[in-house]
Amino acid sequence: MDYDVCIVGAGPAGSSAAYWLAKAGHKVVTVEKKSFPRAKTCGDGLTPRATYWLDQMGLLDGLQEFHRYQGLRAFGFGRSLEMAWPDHPQYGNIGYTVTRFDLDQLVANHAQKAGATLVSPYEATSVDILADQVKVEITSKTGDKDTLVARYLLVCEGANSRIGRSLGVSRNRAWPQGMAIRSYWDSPRHDEPWIESHLDICDADGTLLPGYGWIFPLGNGRVNIGVGLLDNKTNTSRLLDAFLQKIAKSWEIDINSPTTPPTGGRLPMGLALGPVCGPNFLVAGDSAGTINPFNGEGIAYAYETGAMAARCLGDALNGGGAASLARYEQELDDTFGRYYKVGRLFVRAIGKPVILKTCVSVGMRSKPIMTQVMKVMANLR
Repeated sequence: MDYDVCIVGAGPAGSSAAYWLAKAGHKVVTVEKKSFPRAKTCGDGLTPRATYWLDQMGLLDGLQEFHRYQGLRAFGFGRSLEMAWPDHPQYGNIGYTVTRFDLDQLVANHAQKAGATLVSPYEATSVDILADQVKVEITSKTGDKDTLVARYLLVCEGANSRIGRSLGVSRNRAWPQGMAIRSYWDSPRHDEPWIESHLDICDADGTLLPGYGWIFPLGNGRVNIGVGLLDNKTNTSRLLDAFLQKIAKSWEIDINSPTTPPTGGRLPMGLALGPVCGPNFLVAGDSAGTINPFNGEGIAYAYETGAMAARCLGDALNGGGAASLARYEQELDDTFGRYYKVGRLFVRAIGKPVILKTCVSVGMRSKPIMTQVMKVMANLR
């Protein structure tokens, strides 16, 4: 066989898994359909949980050139609060803003330095799952084809995984899915020490929506501005336009001159995608629906589930076989199951405007309450 593990997708989950597998001495190849560096739709905010996982990979020094921020400034119904990240015993209190253009290349390069092979720009177009191996057909943009052979497969293509669907991965439609859209703008406030969240976004009729608008300073002359919500019926482009009108004066931006066009996507949350394991494959990151339903954060959970999948795959390669892969699903549930179950209930509750308005109004009157809410929503309990 050519490789121990073939990973489809070199984003946060795929490159994290590639790093940990290569570091453990396994022969791993990652297939990425685009060439690095490449842009990805994202809020670009690293919470302390995400920073922790990058630190575990030895990348904390690599983050020093990017913008470090100290916490969250929340707005809602005429009130604002500034809340520093709490000093968590495991995750610390450090947050950064880094575009995925820079971040994904940083981690992918790090995985290669550890010994992983990166094949790009090639797209995995089909997978043949056999009893003792997997064959992955890959195709370049010019139509060149090749086949990679490995003992195991790890799917990390993101929320709209073509290979995942071919393996039977589907979304539990009773569980939440979000929508988000963002763009970049020049702003003299690009180096603010707070990321900003507006909890009172409304549609054209003034109806309060279950979601929030954000402004994340990048420290390089630009800010990332976007909106995320749980209502799939709302036009996110129009909602972003309305939000820009609201914050343009404060952030001194020209709403007619974004530095990039707005881009958006769907966010399957709370382990809404599955199955996440098979006889010789696993699924991690957004492809497994690991996005946090409380706040729409996906990067930390991609790094974490990538490391988790690498550990289970490594055990399988060292003799544990299918039993080691099956343990991955249990580890996901042990780590995130209860928290995501509460998150799904939270999503259902804030879908009712009266409940949402009451919660935000009460919370914004108390910094201690909102600080505890921030800790829960960022999974820093």
